[in-house]
Amino acid sequence: MPTRLLAFIACALWLIGAQAATAADAPVAATAASPIATADITARADADEQFVQAAMRRATSPEELQRSRDVLARQSTAVEALSALSTGTDLAALPVRRLESLQRHWQLYAREIADGRARLSRTTHAHAEDAASLAARRTAWQATRAASTALAPALLQRIDELIAQIEQAEQRVAQPLAELLDLGRKASVLAAEVEAGQAAVQTQVEELDRRLLSMDSPALWQGATAGRASETANASLRKSLAIETAFARDHDAANAPVLRVLVAVWLVLLPLLFWLRHRAGQLIAQGHASAASLQALTRPWACWLVLLALGAVVFDFQGPAIRQQAAMLLAWVPVLRLLPERILQAVGPWAYLSAVFYFLNVLASLLLGNEFLYRSMLLAMDLAMAGTLVWLVARARRAAATADAPSSPTPMIYLLGAASAVLAAAAVSNLLGNLSLSAMLTSAVLDTSYLALVMYAGATVLVALFRVLLARPGPARPGARNTSSLIDAGARIGRTLMAVACVVIGLQAFRIYRPLSDFLLAILSYGFTIGVVSLSLGNIAAFVAAAFLAFWLARTIRMLLAEDILPSLALTRGVGNSISTLTYYTILLVGLLSALAVLGFPIGQLAIVFGALGVGIGFGLQDVVKNFVAGLILMFERPIQPGDVVDVAGMSGTVRQIGMRATIVTTFEGADVVVPNGMLLADKLVNWTLRGTRRRIDINVSTGPDVPPRTTIELLLAIARSVDGVATVPEPAALMTGLTAGALDFSLRAWTTDSVSWVVVRSNLAVAVREGLAEAGIEVPRPQSDLHLRGLSAEFAQALAGKEPGAPS
Repeated sequence: MPTRLLAFIACALWLIGAQAATAADAPVAATAASPIATADITARADADEQFVQAAMRRATSPEELQRSRDVLARQSTAVEALSALSTGTDLAALPVRRLESLQRHWQLYAREIADGRARLSRTTHAHAEDAASLAARRTAWQATRAASTALAPALLQRIDELIAQIEQAEQRVAQPLAELLDLGRKASVLAAEVEAGQAAVQTQVEELDRRLLSMDSPALWQGATAGRASETANASLRKSLAIETAFARDHDAANAPVLRVLVAVWLVLLPLLFWLRHRAGQLIAQGHASAASLQALTRPWACWLVLLALGAVVFDFQGPAIRQQAAMLLAWVPVLRLLPERILQAVGPWAYLSAVFYFLNVLASLLLGNEFLYRSMLLAMDLAMAGTLVWLVARARRAAATADAPSSPTPMIYLLGAASAVLAAAAVSNLLGNLSLSAMLTSAVLDTSYLALVMYAGATVLVALFRVLLARPGPARPGARNTSSLIDAGARIGRTLMAVACVVIGLQAFRIYRPLSDFLLAILSYGFTIGVVSLSLGNIAAFVAAAFLAFWLARTIRMLLAEDILPSLALTRGVGNSISTLTYYTILLVGLLSALAVLGFPIGQLAIVFGALGVGIGFGLQDVVKNFVAGLILMFERPIQPGDVVDVAGMSGTVRQIGMRATIVTTFEGADVVVPNGMLLADKLVNWTLRGTRRRIDINVSTGPDVPPRTTIELLLAIARSVDGVATVPEPAALMTGLTAGALDFSLRAWTTDSVSWVVVRSNLAVAVREGLAEAGIEVPRPQSDLHLRGLSAEFAQALAGKEPGAPS
């Protein structure tokens, strides 16, 4: 092998593996260079020969190398074109929208080049490992050949052949490795060029942010004579369209799979919306939904266009700004048709004028050739919008003042008042010469307000879609529940996400998102040390957020399972409650572990915590563990479930909630009693509703000795059969239970039907028995007692007998 080639490979290997080298490599190298034992020569030779052949196949495979060449060539051409577009343009003359598009374009190339360099690095590393392994194996075999003097000729020939194969493989690997290293160098140069382009645009964006607080133009009344020279409107339009067109092309090419999926979804969505309109009509006719909640689906074309616009905005969130603006304008008419009447009444003509002003602002930002004309148009728009908003605020206040019940100002009044103040500040800034601040404030108000209307219309459509897709048409089944909680939870999540999106977009539009995020990151990055634990404010905030999210998610999923999903399934008694409860605690445990991981706590050391917990259990937490295990047994065996009527711990009541440690029982007096789960398993538990809600009623009756017993039995059976709530199977039974002096004793036994109150049925049956015996002329014997008086005087005895004193007894 040529000396220069070997030196080049050695340098390449050193550059790739320098950072990964450790002190343990020396023994490995020494072991690799030591002679191979005679007994292992044959097996080691076969294995090394297989590796050599595999390394040669990988070295002669041109697909990965050719793909790296093509990708790097394409990226070089694209970066060169973008560099020419950026350097050939006066960045200071571009509005912030065009600068943001250029910045996103550079970021797109940065991501693509980073991915390409990562793939190139993996390929280079694989070839470098092959080269290093071949060199180590060659050294070992050369050491074996030099140290072996008494080997058989066949083994010596085998060693010489293998050394020749390894040297040939090293030459094959060296060529693609050298080319890969050269490609890596070119990719690094290209990454540096992209970084420089990003830095130039970022510098200009920061300069525009600084110009927000300075006078960057003469006063407006001086603009006609003292205005600075500017390029023509056509040149400005061509420049803006060139920037946005180039970015759109590259953005679509980089996200081609996602774009194809979105187009397919949009094509399928249109006929689906027409079918959903028909389904919504059926639900309204059957009374499963109100017409107001599904009104949006009565306009499928408007729904489709609004969803199309929102999808385009999401797809182009890091894409061309002008395409986002075009999608927003496309949704204007559909948004007006989908907004509820109360929203249209609240915002008044602003719902119609906002799109007009939005279009004029976009057109003016593209035609930034004549500065005086642009500032005049901007001032006219600010005054018109501010006047409209002030009129809306005054109208809302008059409506609140003339209302029968005085009410506090609504948030809409505050929002409209704040927007009018911002527009007034924009007009003043334009007059005084701060054009950057005026343009930013105007665009921010229009973008935020118009996007809020579009997103509200989109939320209305999505909620209606959920209501139709999750509703169950047809007659309602007994015991079935609706899906209102699932829809409400989804609507709350959707409204929260849209509110967060509006806030973020509003902060970006007002140019305070970047400094605010940098300030928050600086605060959250502040770290401190407690003992051996290093924390930061960001870790603590993430822990709190993760814990809150875990509790909220666990509670929401348990509610959805218990109220919407599980009741509609054919499950065994108590299974639904066990599934929802166990799911709640599982999600809670996983969420808390994730929160600890976010905090920086080493999860692997939880074994130490559990060991300490075991010691604590052994000393003082036996009852807690016993109740916890008893809760698990209750979950799996299901002897009780919420709603059961039980007798436990000397009280009777209804099971309200079964937890992992204790069960809450509501007594018939209205008290909530917390019963530890261990007591439910240790003591006798009477469940009156384990197999059903039927219950036997016993009523004891006594009649006079002269009444025929069979007559009484037939009468009691007839009375029992006539009472509502008494089951026919098993039939009521009347038995003669006693024959005492002066009375005959009977027992009436009857079972209640399902889903009735046995206390009410028992009362009705007792009343019916008493009235039936009275109508039949059967007297219920009263208790009798004989009183024997002794030792009375003669006068008192005569008085008790009703005789005059002194009369003969």
